Amino acid sequence: IALYLQRGFRVKECHSDGEFECIRAALADDKAYLNVTSEDEHDPVIERYIRTVKERTRSTYNSVPFKKIPTMMVIEMVHASNYWLNSFPANDGVSATQSPRQIVTGQRCDFKMHCMLQFGEYVQVHESHDNSMKSRTTGAIALRPTGNNQGGMYFMSLKTGERINRYAWTQLPMPSEVIDQVHQLACHNPAGGAIEFGW
Repeated sequence: IALYLQRGFRVKECHSDGEFECIRAALADDKAYLNVTSEDEHDPVIERYIRTVKERTRSTYNSVPFKKIPTMMVIEMVHASNYWLNSFPANDGVSATQSPRQIVTGQRCDFKMHCMLQFGEYVQVHESHDNSMKSRTTGAIALRPTGNNQGGMYFMSLKTGERINRYAWTQLPMPSEVIDQVHQLACHNPAGGAIEFGW
């Protein structure tokens, strides 16, 4: 609500399922009405968007060279699908020239900064360094843009398996050792490294 107010919008109504009943009073303080669906009832707009995100996520999953991926990569894949859906004007949106992201946050998508890597690409990210003999780069897998104005990206470090945020990298071809390392990191995924969509 604060983000919308910052851009001059006033949130009047929120649609949700029963899990969000607990924030009804907080929304009322912000003069927003909470419309909660009944059990086994669905909000068609929300359900359609969820289906679209799932389709994009499945497409991305089938475009990467990994047979299984770590849980963090699955989560970031869903975030990436949502990020890109909001980065371009929607056919049925309120504007033919401005994306939902630009309308709500004021940030534009710049090809030279935000579209340089695809999800799942292998890079060597540049690390801060001194004059020692320590490695100045680390192997990583591209996840998605951070959305900042400098063109930063989120990556999964192949060393730790954690998400890192960097603004400098060198793109490289994908060696089989990297694929093996991602499969090794995926061993901790409760779904066995696959995608499992719940309700």
